[in-house]
Amino acid sequence: MSSNLKIPFLSLILIVIILGCSDKKTKPIPENPYLKELTEKQIGETNYYISIPKKYTIKENRGPDFSVYYFYPTDTTATAAFSGGFYFGNHPSQFGPSSDSCKTEKIKRKILNKTADWTVYNCKDIYSIQSIVESGSNEGWNQYIHAFANANSAADLKKVFLIMETMKKKEPNKQPK
Repeated sequence: MSSNLKIPFLSLILIVIILGCSDKKTKPIPENPYLKELTEKQIGETNYYISIPKKYTIKENRGPDFSVYYFYPTDTTATAAFSGGFYFGNHPSQFGPSSDSCKTEKIKRKILNKTADWTVYNCKDIYSIQSIVESGSNEGWNQYIHAFANANSAADLKKVFLIMETMKKKEPNKQPK
């Protein structure tokens, strides 16, 4: 092979290798279809938002230096497959299991776009979860968020974690001067 043909031949091999490798891109993880059943709602008057089922509501209970928000079905006569809430304040505390026979597990799941440590209590296939995270707020009164929820089955527990993963903070719209 002449030296004039070696360079184009090597270039052709390199191009084939590069193109062959580019087809092996990792496919994005498909979005969970359950997320389409949710609607984004503001958590009280905070800058935090979460996507919950359309037939759910958020209620606030205010304390002297904290707020607790609960999400649950709008129809309070309906049996809730799951419910949950958030404590916003500077002194969160974790709750214990409802019974000594509950199994406790620690897992990592996302909230506020960060991986957090969650405590899961499994009490005869009725689940309670909770996590305490820094709020990222510099308002002074709500340094922490204690997220918690209950679910009546493993399938509902998965839904609750998907809901918790949708929580985000939005910056307020700044008005031009």
